[in-house]
Amino acid sequence: MHRLPSLLVLLLGTLAAPPGALAAEDGASGDREPLRVLELFTSHGCSSCPPADELLGRLIDERADLIALEYHVDYWNRLVHGADGNWVDPFSDADWTLRQRAYDMAALDGRPGVYTPQAIVNGAYAAVGSDAGRIARALDGTLAPMVAVRIEPAGGRYAVTVDADMADGAEIVLLRYRLRAATRVTGGENRHRTLVNHHVVLSRESLGRVDTEQPQRFSIAASGKGRGCAVLVQDRMMRPMLGAARCPQASGEK
Repeated sequence: MHRLPSLLVLLLGTLAAPPGALAAEDGASGDREPLRVLELFTSHGCSSCPPADELLGRLIDERADLIALEYHVDYWNRLVHGADGNWVDPFSDADWTLRQRAYDMAALDGRPGVYTPQAIVNGAYAAVGSDAGRIARALDGTLAPMVAVRIEPAGGRYAVTVDADMADGAEIVLLRYRLRAATRVTGGENRHRTLVNHHVVLSRESLGRVDTEQPQRFSIAASGKGRGCAVLVQDRMMRPMLGAARCPQASGEK
């Protein structure tokens, strides 16, 4: 907690830096802009969520600078919609509900709260998940992650390196996700619809903490067919996103 004020000073100071000063490739130093992180909180039980799910899919296709992650919350599972009954989202997890509530306590800019569909941009800005204009402006306008994260193939596994001169003690997290899923919904608000989802988060694993004295290195299992993964660096206060990289994908996979 005692590091937070100095960390925020460092982050705000970079807003005045020239674009080249923040250049990175997949979250590491290089010739490209740092990756942006878009987290969508959604549910199969929510009738207003499919447009947000579709928007996420389009953004994945359109933006090479994007790490997109879809979290299915569990609080819709208990709702009954008249004769349509209820629907238990097969991708829902109470941990993703807790993550959304933690964001609500972090006093995000934009439209905070606990609702679906909700998009969180770079751990700093909240918007309705189907609001393409606000999400695009937030992706282009919020501070991109700056801690250098690299993920490289290494003998059938991935080698992860996190090299930072700031954010000491921030958490390094591995997320694994399903690239695409089509689900026939048989109850609830979306009964009789087939919903298509992208980058559906399946698991979250803490790899360790940032150490500004030396790079942190990890070896992780490679993604299987139809799966992807990403490594994020985030302060324990849930804001902002400090570093991000996605795992290499097979040709043609998104």
